[in-house]
Amino acid sequence: MRRGGWPLFTTCLPASRGKSARSDMQTKELTEISILTSPPSKADIAWQPPSENLRKLKKRKQLVDQKKKLSAWTLFLALLGILLMVVHTELLWFGNCQWFVYLFLLKCSISLSTTVLIVLIITYHIKEIQLFMCDNSLVDWRIAVNAKKFAWILLEIVICAVHPFPSERQCDDPDQIEMTDNNTVAFLSHADILLSILMFLRVYLLPRTVLLHSRVLVDASYRSIGSLNKIKFQYQFVMKILMNTCPGRVLLILTISLWIVSSWVLSVCERENINHSFSLTKAMWLIPITFLTIGYGDLVPYTVCGKMVCLWTGVMGVGCTALIVAVAAQKLEFTKAEKHVHNFMMDIHYMKQIKCAAANVLGEAWLLHRHMKRGESAKIRQHQRRLLEAIHIFRRRRIRHKNLKDQVNAMVDISKMQMILCDLDSNLSSSHQDLEKRIDQLDKKLDDISRLIMKAIETPQLSQ
Repeated sequence: MRRGGWPLFTTCLPASRGKSARSDMQTKELTEISILTSPPSKADIAWQPPSENLRKLKKRKQLVDQKKKLSAWTLFLALLGILLMVVHTELLWFGNCQWFVYLFLLKCSISLSTTVLIVLIITYHIKEIQLFMCDNSLVDWRIAVNAKKFAWILLEIVICAVHPFPSERQCDDPDQIEMTDNNTVAFLSHADILLSILMFLRVYLLPRTVLLHSRVLVDASYRSIGSLNKIKFQYQFVMKILMNTCPGRVLLILTISLWIVSSWVLSVCERENINHSFSLTKAMWLIPITFLTIGYGDLVPYTVCGKMVCLWTGVMGVGCTALIVAVAAQKLEFTKAEKHVHNFMMDIHYMKQIKCAAANVLGEAWLLHRHMKRGESAKIRQHQRRLLEAIHIFRRRRIRHKNLKDQVNAMVDISKMQMILCDLDSNLSSSHQDLEKRIDQLDKKLDDISRLIMKAIETPQLSQ
């Protein structure tokens, strides 16, 4: 860019670098704030060298790579925490409060992974703010953070911070043991059950990781064409791409994951009921029956938690069933070539039927006319009935052929009509050019004739 061109904004610098970084940058180029507050003069406009743009691009690429790595590690720690929580719950059930040390260490591991997860989430959002500053050439990070963004960050931290805290009840302490109606040690407290179930909210990190590691965000052609068409590269766009490219695989993974998670959550909610006989296998039977909206009634939930899980499973089952039906209908549709071939063969078939029906009508009419001349009343009535039946068959086949013609008006036929119109347009243009040439030739001949007439008129006058 020349020195007299538009000024470029400064690159992203964290606010923690202080006044020295800002003073250094103000000597080279203008900041976005100075441009917005005061009109630039010729003395204030500074030229930014190409190396500065390359440095910004390199820094942006580094920030994007760091975001991808952080998203992958956050998802790994979130799933690790959920796995440790499941192991802790199952050991507590089968160990019957005998493995206090191991259970306490598992809870400590869950808390440690949660702490690291929160730190990584905060780091991820810091990198995201720095990337926004680099894209918009900001210097102060407070411009890139508004109240809504800050609220979303706090909500993510709260969701990821939810986990059962490391406090185990010892079996030899009767004051801390919660007894059930059958004088057995309680499985889990209501608070621990709620905190354990809420840990599955960490799955929200999965779409973010899929988005950052998808070829949509990495491919430059996708980004350029999407920016020209004003498409936002968010989770919804990536999910639509996955549903269009591999819908069966996505629905299968979603359904199986929902069944497994819902079955385990339902078994945790209902294990202390029905004389401790509600096992995971029964939950894995109840969830698919509820998911498919069958409901035999042989097993029912008793707790509020179990009822809510079954209600959520039924709602998700209705939605997944609708998606499966839509995908199956899309897969069973004809392609353009198949539809064209099928319509062409059906058109030939209906035309043959119409010709046969028309021949039957003519034949019955001829036989009726011949028997009317002979005066055979029985044959006349018989052929009249056959003639009426042949006419009805002919009309039905004409209607079928007309309906086929109406259905053929699809994209294939529109494209064919467009090609025909293009051919007609080219023929008309060529004929128009030929007509113009002939008119020009006629004009020349008329001019020649007029010259000859003028010469013929002028020659007698000269002789006189």
